[in-house]
This record gives sequence, C-alpha cells and structure tokens, in this order.
Amino acid sequence: MKCYLCGRTMNFFLNKNGYSIYRCNACKLMRTDLRENYEIFIRDQYSRGYFTGKQSCGAYIDYKDDKPMIARNMKKFIHEIKKHKSGGTLLDVGCAMGFFVEIALGAGFDAYGFDPSDFAVANAGKLNGHARVRRGAIHTVDYPKKSFDVITLFDVFEHLGDPRRDLKRLFSFLKDDGILVVATGNTESAMAKFLGRRWTFYIPPQHLFFYNRENLTRFLEEEHFMPIRWFGIGKWLSLRYVLHLGRTTGESAIAAILYRLFGRTSLGKFPLYLPLRDNMVVICKKNILA
Repeated sequence: MKCYLCGRTMNFFLNKNGYSIYRCNACKLMRTDLRENYEIFIRDQYSRGYFTGKQSCGAYIDYKDDKPMIARNMKKFIHEIKKHKSGGTLLDVGCAMGFFVEIALGAGFDAYGFDPSDFAVANAGKLNGHARVRRGAIHTVDYPKKSFDVITLFDVFEHLGDPRRDLKRLFSFLKDDGILVVATGNTESAMAKFLGRRWTFYIPPQHLFFYNRENLTRFLEEEHFMPIRWFGIGKWLSLRYVLHLGRTTGESAIAAILYRLFGRTSLGKFPLYLPLRDNMVVICKKNILA
C-alpha cells in the first residue's frame, strides 16, 4: 500500500476487527485497508446501531442518553472558537444528533450541520429544525461558496475516506477569513503509545486514517489551511461508555464482565472525567495566498 500523504510504501502495523492497519515509516501516517466500497460502507456503518451500542460497531453505547457528557465536552470547543469568531455562520461536519449545532445556536451562531446517518439526522432535525440539518457526506452535500465563518470536524477527520478531496471542498465552503476546527486522535500521544493496539482510536473499519501533529499539519498546509492554535482536551464519558470501549476497542475481558454487571444500571450513567489528552485539536485559517 502506498502512503496517501507522501507516496512512500506503507508497512503492516496491526490487524484488528478483521482489518489491517498500515503505517508509513516516512511520515508516520496510518491507514486502514478498508477493502470495500466507501459509499456502501458509510451507508451501512452509520446506522442506528452505531449510536445505540451495537457491539460490532465499537462506537457509542447510547449517544442520545449520554448527551449531558457529550454536550459538556462540546462546550469546551465553543469556548475556544469564541476566541477567534464571536458569531457568524457555522457548519458542523458529521453533526450526529445535532448536539453541537444546538450549542452553537445557543452561543449566538447561525449553525447548521450534516451527517451521513439517516438515523442521526432524523434526531438532529427534531432538535434543531430540519432546515438546519442535512443528510450527506462532505463530497455529496452542497453549500454556497464562502458561506461559513466556522467549519468544525469533531472526531470526524479520521473517518474520511478521501481527506484531501474533502478538505478541498470545505475550503470552498469557508469564507476567506473563516476558521476550520479539527479534532482527532494523536498517534504520538502517551496513551496511544502506552495502550498500543488497545488504544481507543484504533477502531477499524470506522477509523480509516490515524494522524500525529506533524502529518496532520502537512495535510492541512498542502490543502491551504494554516494552523494557528493547537490544544488538547480531557473528556467526560459515562461509566458504561468507558466499559463499552474497554470491551470492544480495548479487547478487555474484565471490561466485558463489568459492563454486563453495571452497563445497564443507573451506575452505568455515572460521569467520569478522563484527562488523557490523546486527542489533538487544531484551529486553522485559510491560506488564500498559497
């Protein structure tokens, strides 16, 4: 497999969930060998089960019911965005059930979102109004050029099948003085190195690319985005979600037992703050002179 970013040969890194992940020794980018049509994959992957605990998805245990924790994390993002844009139009890419669109509207933004999941978009439309939310992927949705002050991708960039193509399209949607915000996992983080194959971001096939700060910067700069601020955040998660991640991505038999004991009880909703900082968040401006 050739590296998507630099063109060098990628070497086998690990196999998980029946999928192989390859790693470039030059730029350190990692990629899942999907082996199936991406359009069919996203249609099937991001179904109801993705948000409601289907174990084979290795995703959310109950996205809607965990809204208090998810919203708490998202409010940190809006606080950072406000330092650069006090208002204006905002587009949330991969908006899921529309929680961040709701938060952005409450913070004074004219907010919109889209997601490839019919199930998620139906819920997001009920929450924010169907005119604000669309079903689709970056390469299929259509918005006027230079119509957004802020575009956000929270835990989305690693899901994209063709990130160069998608960055080009987002560039066209963003105003010349707008900002792009990307949050994704950091393969060079201490937790990624400590946990190895059990790291929560190593979830093939839903995660297709795996980045560090250096190669993500290269991606962004080559597509004419200039990073202006990097930071990390800890996350609030429910106990049941932590155990669910442990029994799926973490491949832990102990987590599986604890989930069976507590996952569907009131104790499972107990909020936990995990200051792991194994994710990275970057705020970028358009480099219109490039």
